[in-house]
Amino acid sequence: MACMWRERHLPAVGRSAILALLGVFAAGFSCQSAYALETRSYAMSWFWYAANSEEGDCSEGINLKTDAQYEENLALLGFSPQEIATLMEGYVTDDPEGGWENNKVDQLMFYRGRINGEPVNGYLHPAAVADPKLNTVDGRYAYGFDLDGKDATPNSFEDPITHEVGVDHELFRVLGCTESHRAILTEGSAIWRFMWMAMKDIVPAWTFTISGEDLDQDGPVTVTFGRAMEATTYNRDGSARAHMTFRADPDPRVNNNVYPGKIEDGVISLDQPGNYEYYNLSDALFFPTFVLRDLNVRLEVNPDGSLEGLIGGYQPIEHIYFALANGNLASEGAWVHDLPGIYHLLRRHADAGPDPLTGENWDISATYYLKAVPAYVMPIEDTNQQSASRR
Repeated sequence: MACMWRERHLPAVGRSAILALLGVFAAGFSCQSAYALETRSYAMSWFWYAANSEEGDCSEGINLKTDAQYEENLALLGFSPQEIATLMEGYVTDDPEGGWENNKVDQLMFYRGRINGEPVNGYLHPAAVADPKLNTVDGRYAYGFDLDGKDATPNSFEDPITHEVGVDHELFRVLGCTESHRAILTEGSAIWRFMWMAMKDIVPAWTFTISGEDLDQDGPVTVTFGRAMEATTYNRDGSARAHMTFRADPDPRVNNNVYPGKIEDGVISLDQPGNYEYYNLSDALFFPTFVLRDLNVRLEVNPDGSLEGLIGGYQPIEHIYFALANGNLASEGAWVHDLPGIYHLLRRHADAGPDPLTGENWDISATYYLKAVPAYVMPIEDTNQQSASRR
């Protein structure tokens, strides 16, 4: 556009031939500069936490399913084995006649928190629930990044692809021994696939733009993450539709995700990983806000033009707990089996974000897998102009 502007404003008369010639030369030079950067944009088509479940990675066993876990929880509340057997014998997993209020076990589980000896909502006050001490992953491999720069430690993993040691991915450690969260990377676990399928058609797409002199060669690039005004469009076979046009969301909260990066051996990463924060908006019922501190990125362009890879960093544990627990009993019965137990694990394994007064960590290392299809992203300036023209 800059080249065209200069060419249109060259004077037709009243200039000497030399000045006109210089003007033409300048216009050509400007055109060359305007198109020096190549830009490619993408729209999110898949997103979930990066699991790497494999045989033997939970040496203490897979966590109990809901019914069996509720027996353990009743024991923590002080019920005798005989009382537990009687309660569980009459336990109805679906709502009994009259609603869940008449389900004794559900009522006990809902109000299993204790504050000053009084029952409270255990999902709203998970710290007030007795810790069931759920099992965690103790295998060797997990996808992610060395976020703390400490290399290999007793509490770190090794990335199964890059074989980088010192990988920090405590979210996988916390969730990886619950059956509905077990998966391989590209398939996604049952719950995370459900979460994605529930929001993919209605939540505005996350966008990714890579800019550089030659995106087919190694070199410096600028990586920009944003949010569109529209959701990703899907074909009849469920695949994301490529080459759609999106308007960039002008919300200033989602427009600070611009990072210096590089392409090296075809892999897109950040220049100074760990020095940036990623902030975006997602689905109001899962991740109203999505934050990754000390951001790291590893992305690759596939032969079909799609983008695929990992983003990781430290995520506030309250954001994760909200995503998992906002359905309380329904969520627990479907995919977590013990939500306050997961909260205790998140607290115990949080490895960053210390409270300035107590020193307790409130962020946990997490890595997410994503895919994106080629797209066209209309710049914010054009979006604002288009909106103004419609007033």
